[in-house]
Amino acid sequence: MTDLELEFEHIYLEVKAQRWHQVERFLFSYYCYKHDYVSKLGKPDWELARQSVAHSTHCKSLKESTLEPVVPLSVVIGEIKRYWRDGELTPSNLRRVLDTLLDYVLISKAELQALKNAGLQNAMPASWYQSQERIPTERLTSVGIEITPH
Repeated sequence: MTDLELEFEHIYLEVKAQRWHQVERFLFSYYCYKHDYVSKLGKPDWELARQSVAHSTHCKSLKESTLEPVVPLSVVIGEIKRYWRDGELTPSNLRRVLDTLLDYVLISKAELQALKNAGLQNAMPASWYQSQERIPTERLTSVGIEITPH
C-alpha cells in the first residue's frame, strides 16, 4: 500500500466513524503524497509544497506569503459530510471530492487578510454553494486574487 493509499484510507476511516474533526489532519498529507511533495524521508514536505504550488500574481517572496487551501478545508469536509448524509459516499466519490476540491495556492499575507475581511477565510461565496459548476477558485477571484501556475 502506498503512502497516498494509506492517507486515503485514514480519511475514509475517519469519515465512516463520523470523526469529522479528525479528517482535516489527513488532508494536507494526502495532497502532498498525491503531488509528490515529499521529503527525502518520504514525509509530506510543507516547504516543497510552498515552492511548487500555483501562486498569486502579488506573491513576491516565500517569506511574505502563506500556503492556503483553494477551497477552505471546512468546505471540503462539508462536501464529504453531504455525501455521507445522503448515503452516497463511496470510496470513488470521496476520491473525486478530494481530487476536485483539495488544492493549495501560495498567496500574500495581504491577500489572506482580504479573504478574512470578506468573510471568506473558512467559506466560499454564497453563489458557489448554489452553483452547479462550483469553480474551486471562485473564493480567490471574488476578492481579486489572480493565480498563475508555478
